[in-house]
Amino acid sequence: MSGLLALTLILYFASAGMLWRQLASVGSLRATSWWLAVAAVISHGALLTCYLATDGFDHLNVASSLSTVAFLLALFSLVRVQRNSGLILRPVIYVFAAVSCIILLASPANWGATIANTHGLVIHIVLSLLAYAILMLATLYAVQLLYLNYLLKNHRMNALSSYLPPLMVVEKYFFRLLSTGTLLLFIAIGSGYVFLDDMFAQGQAHKTLLSSVAAIIYAAIVVLHRLHGVRGRALVVASVIASLLLSLGYFGSRFVRDVMLS
Repeated sequence: MSGLLALTLILYFASAGMLWRQLASVGSLRATSWWLAVAAVISHGALLTCYLATDGFDHLNVASSLSTVAFLLALFSLVRVQRNSGLILRPVIYVFAAVSCIILLASPANWGATIANTHGLVIHIVLSLLAYAILMLATLYAVQLLYLNYLLKNHRMNALSSYLPPLMVVEKYFFRLLSTGTLLLFIAIGSGYVFLDDMFAQGQAHKTLLSSVAAIIYAAIVVLHRLHGVRGRALVVASVIASLLLSLGYFGSRFVRDVMLS
């Protein structure tokens, strides 16, 4: 798998580097960078599949979970590539995906939670990772939204200004992703109560509590925006806080179980 890892890293870094060069120069978005990203995502998916297959798809650990989220983020970033709404986010996502691949192959495949012959658990995990990836993409849009607000309020336009989308466009994508991710997160939490014996068992309590609190915050943001038209910095900051709580619940508890207590 080392050859596949090298190919994935080259493609991700080449795509990120080309995007950064395009951001630093005046010109339109080239199709080459998009095809490089497509090839990188395909290679990443093949690498992740080979890694999990070495253990017969029996275990899921913090490294494979992180790499799966990075793969989903890179995959989602390919959507609406002809628009500049997420252009400055994609290089960051690709570098993160490349780093996750290195962490993946540096970790043994036969450690972590056992998922063999537990179809309900697999469904819960898949829904959770999908929800997490979408919400993290929404968080990246939230950060971009804060940056745009900062530029507009302080009248500080720079070289990236020509590539930055209108504030309302970013806000629309942010709330759309947040609504979708929140719905998936509630479904994922509900699937845990259906398929798992005890969501508050030892090793699960912190994850359940933190993810539930994050889901409530996300839901409050969506309701305030959709029913009352509330928008602004406070909601964006609240979504970032919810994402931090969700990250602690998903990866903090898994890191403690898989690494510190292993």
